[in-house]
Amino acid sequence: MSAEPQSRILGLVEGWQEEQLEFLTALCEQNSHIFHKPGTDRVSAMILEALNGVFPIHLTIEQAEVGNHHVLKMRDSGKAVYLIGHADTVFPPEHPFQTCSRTGPWLKGPGTADMKGGLAVMVYALKALHQAGVLDSLNVALIIGADEENGSATSRSLYESERAQARVCLVGECAGERGEFVASRNGKAGGRLVCSGRDRHVGTASEEKASAILEIAHQAIAFESLNGAFPECRVNVGRIEGGLGPGTVPAHASLLFDLRWAKEEHYAPLLDRIRGIVERRHQPQCSTEMELLNHRPAMPATEHTERLLARLRRVAGGMGQEVRTEHRRGTSDGNIFAAGGVPTLDGFGPIGLEDHTPEERIFIPSLTSRTSLLAAFLLTMRGPG
Repeated sequence: MSAEPQSRILGLVEGWQEEQLEFLTALCEQNSHIFHKPGTDRVSAMILEALNGVFPIHLTIEQAEVGNHHVLKMRDSGKAVYLIGHADTVFPPEHPFQTCSRTGPWLKGPGTADMKGGLAVMVYALKALHQAGVLDSLNVALIIGADEENGSATSRSLYESERAQARVCLVGECAGERGEFVASRNGKAGGRLVCSGRDRHVGTASEEKASAILEIAHQAIAFESLNGAFPECRVNVGRIEGGLGPGTVPAHASLLFDLRWAKEEHYAPLLDRIRGIVERRHQPQCSTEMELLNHRPAMPATEHTERLLARLRRVAGGMGQEVRTEHRRGTSDGNIFAAGGVPTLDGFGPIGLEDHTPEERIFIPSLTSRTSLLAAFLLTMRGPG
C-alpha cells in the first residue's frame, strides 16, 4: 500500500474532527425510532447528503411502516466490500432522551453508540477515500438499513440478496469498552405468544375457569426455566399483557420473548423445547399460538474471520493501534451476511457504552481513530484479493 494516499486520507480525517462530531450530533438529535418513519428517513437523507457524489449507484427500497432502506454502490458487478449500518434507534419521540451533551472526552446522546457513531465513521472514511481520489479503485457498497432494532424484519431479504455479491462485510456497530472488534455474535430469535381463554365474571361459579393470564404465566415460567438448558443459551420473557380488570377472568393474554444462542446447532432443539411448552395446556379450555417475529442466525468466528483480522492487525499496527476482539451476545445485520459464508467483522464504530439507555455515550477520540483505521483498511482492499 502506497504511503502517499494513506497519509493524505489520515490528514483529511484529522482535519474533519469537529465537523464529523457536529454531523454525529445532528444525526443523534434527529429522532429515528424504528417506527418513526419520517425521522428515520430524515437520518438516511442526512447521510445521503453527506455522501453526495461519492457513489454512482443508489437504490432505494421503499417501506410503508419503517424507514426506507438504501443501497449505495461503486459498481453494478463484481464482488464488493460491503459496509453495513442502520439508521433506526430504540428511543421513541416521546422519550426524554433526545439531545446530546458533551462531558470531557464523552459525547452522550441517543444512538451515539448504536449506531449513529458507526454511521459517522463510515461516512467520513468514504469521504476521505473519495477526496484522496482512490475510492474509484475500490468496489465498495454501503447499505443503510432502517429496522435493525426490530430484528431486520423488512430488510433481511435485502441482506440475503446482497450478500451473494459480497467479498467481505464490515459492520459499523460500536466498538467494545476497550475498542474491541466483534469477531462472533450470538444468534437471536424473537417471538410472541397469544393465549385465548374464556372471559366471565369472577362471581360466576357455573363453569370451569379458563384464565388466559394464568395459562400464559405457566408458559412464562416454563420459558425462563430453559435458561441453562444448552450452553450459552438465554431465554427472556420481556413483556406480558392481558385482561380487563380484577373482576373479570381474562379471555386474552400475550407475551413477547427473546431467545439467544452462541452455537447455531443449539437453535433447533431450543425451539423444539419452546414449542413443547406452547402445546402443553394447563387449562383445557385455553389455547396458545406462537408467532416468530424475527430471527438472526449465530455469527461464528471462522478461518475467514481470522484472515480478515490478520489483515486488520497489520494495518492497525502500522498506525500504532491495537486490535482486540470479543464475542458479543447481541446480534447485528452482520449475522445475516456471516450466515451466507461472507467473512464478517463488526465493531468498526467508536467505543460506545450503555447503548439503549439514557446513559448511552461514545468516547470522542475513538471517532477519529476508528475512521482513520476503516479508511486505511479499505485502502488495502483494492484489487481482487
